[in-house]
Amino acid sequence: MGLLFLLLGIAIVMVLVFRGVPIFFTAVMASIFLLATAGMNVIDGMTGDYIAGLGGYFQNQFWIFVLGAMFGNMFGVTGAADAIAGAIINKLGEKAIVPSIIIVGFILSLGGVSVFVCFFAMYPLMLSMFKKADITCTLIPGLYFAGAGTASGMLPGSPSVQNMVPCDYLGVDYAACAGPGWIAGIFEMVLVFIYCFWAVKHAKAKGMHFERHDEVGTSEGTERKLPNVIVSLVPMVVLLVLMNVVKLSGAVSLFVGVLVCIVCFWPNLDKKNFWKTLQDGAMGGVNSLFNTAAITGFGTVVQTLPAFQTCIDLLRGMNGNPLVLSVIAVAVLAGVCGSGSGGQGIALPIIEEYFVPMGVNLDALARCSALACLTLDSLPQNGLVCSVLTYTKNTHKEAYFPVFMNTVLIPIITMVVLLALCGVFGYM
Repeated sequence: MGLLFLLLGIAIVMVLVFRGVPIFFTAVMASIFLLATAGMNVIDGMTGDYIAGLGGYFQNQFWIFVLGAMFGNMFGVTGAADAIAGAIINKLGEKAIVPSIIIVGFILSLGGVSVFVCFFAMYPLMLSMFKKADITCTLIPGLYFAGAGTASGMLPGSPSVQNMVPCDYLGVDYAACAGPGWIAGIFEMVLVFIYCFWAVKHAKAKGMHFERHDEVGTSEGTERKLPNVIVSLVPMVVLLVLMNVVKLSGAVSLFVGVLVCIVCFWPNLDKKNFWKTLQDGAMGGVNSLFNTAAITGFGTVVQTLPAFQTCIDLLRGMNGNPLVLSVIAVAVLAGVCGSGSGGQGIALPIIEEYFVPMGVNLDALARCSALACLTLDSLPQNGLVCSVLTYTKNTHKEAYFPVFMNTVLIPIITMVVLLALCGVFGYM
């Protein structure tokens, strides 16, 4: 019966988030439900275990989220992200709309710009290019996530939260398991390109056309003076070098990256609102961190349930490879949370306690965790997926399938390939 209530609690999270209930209230209500149905003290559970999980994650990841958001916000408010995106699209040309969109999203997100900032920088450009190529707007979310939400988050050396969190937690290099990681990342992008080309061709064959001519050309970013594209790339290069060559921590690298952004983008910054710009970026990071920490608190409550221990015992009883079992744990919990980093926050302590002692390779574990959390995290209840669909005036029925293909199915296939590569390279 306990397992049934646990599944119901997870279902509550998915349903409430899918219906637009804020993640904090979703996590609290689902946690109370689980504690009550398990016959546990609800007050003690919510004031003790839930707060401990939320507060612990908030404390451990504070600087990564806040500095990362400030770094990304600089690219948004100064137009640097627009400059990079525009240069790539103009270079490749209108006929290369599919690779242009994917490459822009990939470079921006790999360079440390948050997926949120990437979207708002790219959306006006995507509208314009989709109009010129007469591509249906229902493919905008799928093509956007194809670049910004796939391999850039799991590649060795990436400044993404999904890469830094497991590497920091396990104490390994940010470029750990580089060979299998890069091969798997390239494999994933090849599949993404193939699918996106097919999706556009299939939509045109069905007679689908661009639908929103009234929205093109409304972006403020296309009317202001943008930074030089080379200057715009400098902070990204510095960030990647500090993390992967100098070997500084993610937080220190991001701090220096913010300072470099200020220097490089100073002519394009609103001097009167300079501190407000920094404050907006920091608060954006805090909000994102709080939402992730809120669902991590739910995961902490889940771990106190007798039914959870039953699940762990079932996993351990499978006598499988500890790396494979760890991947399953991260992927499933990311799906439950609707958040890759949230799933990692719940799964990593469990993995450390139960699977690391079984002899799992930490380098491979970090790389596989970075990819595993980017598989089931993009199910329909994912907050960013819902936000992008809503902002682009699409429904799940109209536009979710390409998102699913690029951010769920293809990453799952890539996960299998990465595990096989880990075996070939001697990490298993």
